[in-house]
Amino acid sequence: MIGSKKLLARIEPRRNDMIEELRHVVSIDSPTFPEAGTTRVASHFEERYRAIGGEAERIPGTHGTGDHLTVRFRGKSPEKAKLFLIGHCDTVFPEGEVARRPFSIERDRGRGPGVADMKGGLVTGLYAMEALVAEGFEDFGTIVILYDTDEERGNPSSRGLIEEIGELAAAALILEPARADGSVVSARMGSAIGSLSIEGVAAHAGVDPERGRSAVEEAARQIVRIYGLARPGSTVNVTGLSGGQRPHIVADAAGCTVEFRAWKQETLDDMRGGLAEIVRTPEVDGTRIAFEETGGRPALEATADTEPLLEAASGIAADAGVPFSHTRTGGGADGNYLAPMRVPILDGLGPVGGGLHTEDEYIELPSLVPRAAMLAGIIERLAGGLRPGPPGKTEKQMHP
Repeated sequence: MIGSKKLLARIEPRRNDMIEELRHVVSIDSPTFPEAGTTRVASHFEERYRAIGGEAERIPGTHGTGDHLTVRFRGKSPEKAKLFLIGHCDTVFPEGEVARRPFSIERDRGRGPGVADMKGGLVTGLYAMEALVAEGFEDFGTIVILYDTDEERGNPSSRGLIEEIGELAAAALILEPARADGSVVSARMGSAIGSLSIEGVAAHAGVDPERGRSAVEEAARQIVRIYGLARPGSTVNVTGLSGGQRPHIVADAAGCTVEFRAWKQETLDDMRGGLAEIVRTPEVDGTRIAFEETGGRPALEATADTEPLLEAASGIAADAGVPFSHTRTGGGADGNYLAPMRVPILDGLGPVGGGLHTEDEYIELPSLVPRAAMLAGIIERLAGGLRPGPPGKTEKQMHP
């Protein structure tokens, strides 16, 4: 066993290199769309992982997204399980943001678009693997790394890839940033997002209003019912309300966006069922309601399988000098898609940061090295010690 103390000593001299690497990738505008920037980020890490012995492959994106990057490290113990690491190359910021707000350092904080979410995690993953390779780590089965390019838009292109690789994984580590207090993430809310549309009947609001069937009135009534679907451990949010065109015409159309979030999948599914009943039962005679679910993620619930990972990570973090705690968060991420597959997951393993998705986003630069050492130690422990899943689930089976 190498151990996180030795890995920390290996990574510490690379601190300035990590900061410069972070500066480089933050300086690439990489919104989900258009795809050019995310592909550039993926290309950068493709070269870097190849240089340390990874089997790197770019997978063309679909739905207008950039190329996804997969990297495989194959150990000398193929009977051991596969470990899966996931990060994403896209940010929420548009093209031109880097020119307006370039990477900068203020005291011990790095700033810039996507510096924490999640360019810092991508850099941390690379340096963790670099340290393990340099220390001669070979006693493992397979480590698969995915840097996708569409997480910020709900993974329209990479979800299938995440699920395909995850089906054969004994555990997954997600390189999202740690919370502002340094906590890793042990649970995330699931979500369901969609468009509610209402069809009414137009009529002159003064001459013959009785002929009209107001879609706006129906929307108002149903929004109240929708908020009534909230359960303990859930949230409801209605946005983008629109309806009607002119003040003297009864509105013949209305619509809004509905989002549900819940800590438990059972709660989320119950709310979906309640919304389906609302759609079937309009309150204004002559109106019709439709709902199209357009996005969302399964709930990532902490389970009994999460506990051994948290326990192992706690001890490894102590050796790396990292205070350890875990928490849950309402935002979704790549790892949510693995929850229904019962893959044990540790999330928030990137550097410490805050102000995500805002101009105040920052990363705590002193956290780069110890978090990379902690991550490397976790990779070593899990990839070298986990038992494989059910017989027949092998890397070869997935890629004949």
